[in-house]
Amino acid sequence: MFPYDLLRTGAEALGIALDTSQLEQFALYAHRLYEANQHMNLTSVPPEEVVVRHFLDSLTLVHAWKPSAGAQVLDVGTGAGFPALPLKIAFPQVRLALLDSRRDPFLFLRPLCLEMGVTDVEFIHARAEEAARQTRWREEFDMVTARAVAHLWALAEWTLPFARVGGSVVWMKRPSQQEEVEQARGQILRLGGAEPEMVEAPVPLSDVVNLLVRSVKVATTPAQYPRATARVLREARRFRSPSEDV
Repeated sequence: MFPYDLLRTGAEALGIALDTSQLEQFALYAHRLYEANQHMNLTSVPPEEVVVRHFLDSLTLVHAWKPSAGAQVLDVGTGAGFPALPLKIAFPQVRLALLDSRRDPFLFLRPLCLEMGVTDVEFIHARAEEAARQTRWREEFDMVTARAVAHLWALAEWTLPFARVGGSVVWMKRPSQQEEVEQARGQILRLGGAEPEMVEAPVPLSDVVNLLVRSVKVATTPAQYPRATARVLREARRFRSPSEDV
């Protein structure tokens, strides 16, 4: 049985009101996620924790960025749709693009969005370094986000080129990863981002706290970025090996 009250209460703690239709969409999301997870590697989170560790965790993005009608959002390395698809369900007026280099996420996400009735979603099956060089996506998004994925040095290069000047990038980290912000500061500025801001965002109904790192795009990203993934990963390893390639 899906914990509707848990999700409703947690969302309210974030200032988000979910109606019955939205709660049903989240319930379907959870059901299909674990159904697909039997033959795809989509999540290691047990079903009883999905509301807190995936849905509410994703929705803490509102502490760093306020969704508005028509805003274009990109999720880089989206996997099973986190964090941006829960944000889209809660704020259906935003326009969403989901990017991943792997095929499996889209075998799950395309039919899921169709079944949930979620529209205005673009699916980008590509590496971030390749997609960011295409004019239809480069510097076109109001908000770009990524959850975990890699060290912030590498993540900045895979995300900032997508944000329009005046838009924002919000990276989801944990407070224990705060050192990455200073390590990546010069990289963020080089790519056209402003001084990064850090917001601690507690995940409702848990003892988990997210560190949301936000940078406003203040200048066009130089044309040579993003560079080849292998080079970016080599540079990032001076700090710490990224956990995942996108």
